[in-house]
Amino acid sequence: MPIAHPAPAKSDARSIAIRRLRAQARPAVEAALGASLAGYDRLDALARFHRLSRDTILSETPEAARAVLREIEQALRKERARRGHWTYDLNRHIALLVAHRAESARLAGMGRSAEGLFSSPPS
Repeated sequence: MPIAHPAPAKSDARSIAIRRLRAQARPAVEAALGASLAGYDRLDALARFHRLSRDTILSETPEAARAVLREIEQALRKERARRGHWTYDLNRHIALLVAHRAESARLAGMGRSAEGLFSSPPS
């Protein structure tokens, strides 16, 4: 005799639908972030952070890059706290994500270039 399984509860069906929607939306979101990353204007994006000086933005040091990332991360935390509130702005959130990805890649590139400078002995 087969065992009858109960029908999934409404909350289970809803969570399954949400997971499916997220899985289907992820490639579109990643493509949009990638396209925005290609058009990332560093000076324009970072000029909105009033606590960052122009010297910090233009600096090519890892310390300045970390300061920029800290500001972006703080802004992202504040934006996430607004989620669901009428002041939440999806475009601002996307711009912050793009800036964070670009600046993280920039900092990682600085580490690689510094390693390349000191990894081989001078000839």
